[in-house]
Amino acid sequence: MPFDAILYDGHSGHRQQVRVDSHEDAIELTYDNGNFETVAAGLLTRLDSDKKSIRMGRSDEPGWRLVAPMEAEAELRGLIAKPAHYGRWIDRIGLVPALAAFGAVAASVVAIGYLAPQWLAPHVPESWERNVGTAIVGDFGDNRCRGAGGQRLLEQMVERLEPGATRGDKAIRIAAIDYSIFNAAALPGGHIVVFSGAIQEIEDPDALAGIVAHEIAHVRRRHVTEALIRELGIGALIRLFAGDIGANAQQLVALSYTRDNESEADTDAIATLRRAGISPVPTGKLFEQLAKEGGEGAGFDAEFLNSHPLSGARAKRFAAAAPKGQAVRPIMSPTEFKTLKAMCKPAKAKP
Repeated sequence: MPFDAILYDGHSGHRQQVRVDSHEDAIELTYDNGNFETVAAGLLTRLDSDKKSIRMGRSDEPGWRLVAPMEAEAELRGLIAKPAHYGRWIDRIGLVPALAAFGAVAASVVAIGYLAPQWLAPHVPESWERNVGTAIVGDFGDNRCRGAGGQRLLEQMVERLEPGATRGDKAIRIAAIDYSIFNAAALPGGHIVVFSGAIQEIEDPDALAGIVAHEIAHVRRRHVTEALIRELGIGALIRLFAGDIGANAQQLVALSYTRDNESEADTDAIATLRRAGISPVPTGKLFEQLAKEGGEGAGFDAEFLNSHPLSGARAKRFAAAAPKGQAVRPIMSPTEFKTLKAMCKPAKAKP
């Protein structure tokens, strides 16, 4: 049924009265001078409306506006495209389905970002890792502790925890670093560093053995490479292994692990201590003390807690794992522990 409407053609700026007749796939506009124009339905878009009128536009003429009475809505409903409030494809499927699609994509990205390091880490050549780890340990330079007796005790500790671990293609290489921070870290390629701050602050050598066992677990499970992929990204990791990245030793020592990584390392460390006949209780007490300190006071540095987040629950796991009826033997004697503590101190010059 024909109806009267107001037209702004987008060119002259004049308001024109037109007669509109709707057809199956177009509308026909008749002007006061008797001229007429046909506009295909596919070009019409609904702009907005109020209680009295409906405003339409043309996709091929940005300034074109047709204002029709609200009574004509039924005539025009099948000819006018809905207004594009959010974007073409969102308007086609609807806002709620679009939000659901965005949520699914976001969840997929997060899942891939979380799982990709676990998938990729086992495929990184260990020879690459070993070269990187050797370079990182070398980055500490003169800060590496050179006391031969202490170095021998560290290697004996690793051997006690995992017999044969210091030999072969997958050997664990352990070093003490003369930095007064309380920390220990696993590095790429089977390298482990223990800082003199930890060696000096720890009062029970069995607790130090628990920390080293924890780092061995990170090495064996390739957690180090997972953390590198997660924190540096795959591209940066490739450049690192190619020797073309500015990452330094301090950056990589500060790598943090996921909760699952830490839980796996704790489980392995407890099992390792029990196989070696070493009580896990001193490690539990140390972790409990560290968790209470929160990295402040009592000489404990926040570095360890930044890279190894602790909780009372983790400490209790070690304390509860005390072997019942199993004989335990300390990792080293008090005299040997004194030698280990002194390995970072410069030797006294002979008179």
